[in-house]
Amino acid sequence: MDNIYWIQEWAKVRQKEVVRLPDNVEVHENFLKYMSKEEFDSAFKEVWNMFTNIYGDIAEFPKNFGMPLNKLLEYKYSTKEARVSRRAAYRPLKLLYYLLIAGDLHNGTIIVDVNEFKAINDVKKTPIIFERLNDYGFYFDGLKNYKIASEIIHIIYPDNAQVLTVLKSMADKAHITNRVNDFLSCHYKLFEDDMNTVNYGHGADIIADKMHTNQEKEFVYAMDAVLSEMGYYVGSRESNEGPGYAYYSKESQIRKKGPYHYLLSSNKTKLLLYLRIRNVSKCIDYLKECPDSVKQIFLWSDKGCSNRKKGTCKYGQEYAINGNTYWRCGCFNAPFYFSPIIKDIPHYIKLVELGLKK
Repeated sequence: MDNIYWIQEWAKVRQKEVVRLPDNVEVHENFLKYMSKEEFDSAFKEVWNMFTNIYGDIAEFPKNFGMPLNKLLEYKYSTKEARVSRRAAYRPLKLLYYLLIAGDLHNGTIIVDVNEFKAINDVKKTPIIFERLNDYGFYFDGLKNYKIASEIIHIIYPDNAQVLTVLKSMADKAHITNRVNDFLSCHYKLFEDDMNTVNYGHGADIIADKMHTNQEKEFVYAMDAVLSEMGYYVGSRESNEGPGYAYYSKESQIRKKGPYHYLLSSNKTKLLLYLRIRNVSKCIDYLKECPDSVKQIFLWSDKGCSNRKKGTCKYGQEYAINGNTYWRCGCFNAPFYFSPIIKDIPHYIKLVELGLKK
């Protein structure tokens, strides 16, 4: 087993969630007052690599960061111990975020008001995290044995003075616009508009921006265009594995988090499409005309949930294709999910139309 501890599993996910950089990052003029575009690109790339490396190093050396060492084999997914590990990998960058928004930038140095920092900081084991941040090029004045020993902390980054300028701007923008998760994933779109404006993260881009391949991004926008044209209502739908974007037949279902017809999901930065098919028998004849890439969606079973074991499952379904019997659970999500491809979009739509009603 590659991962012994839950923190290793989730630190790798956090590393994947660092938003992939395009060939050219658009930067609003407000962020270029004190540096050229070339200097910004160099500094932001250094920040991006830093975030990626911190998450990667937590996954490889969790003890060095004071992370919770809860073993995968001892704690189930839903336990408190496993849940703590989902957020723990953020600790170094959350600490950095709190320092930045509690501080001011003066001549290449962040000067942090300790009382203001303590009022907002909720990160545990800060001494060991201060020590680890030191490994990534930060120097802190106002600490003793990496514990706070002054009313003021000075932070410098001697290798590239513009790194602190970029980090400070990124933290302030995330704070002002309530986009802390975008700071933690080093989202380049924080810099596209001025300090008070965000024109992203309101539509299907909440999924597309998490993808690592152009094919997945293209599918997200293509599927969204088709379903929007059909008049579906949309709403975000979060999970532990990543954001989701759901399509409903009624606007009231968005608020209720009711049953969607389609769901685009970033599952640890891999694209999944969920289809609400409640009666596979109505799809069988149509499936005979479909390509193998569509048929394969139906040719495997899942284990089902605890309700199935108890014999009380209301939303799972059993069906037969070519003499083989399959089971799919539908208690927590739509029962049919897979990695989609653009050319099969018309088939996905038809299958939901045929199989939606029992």
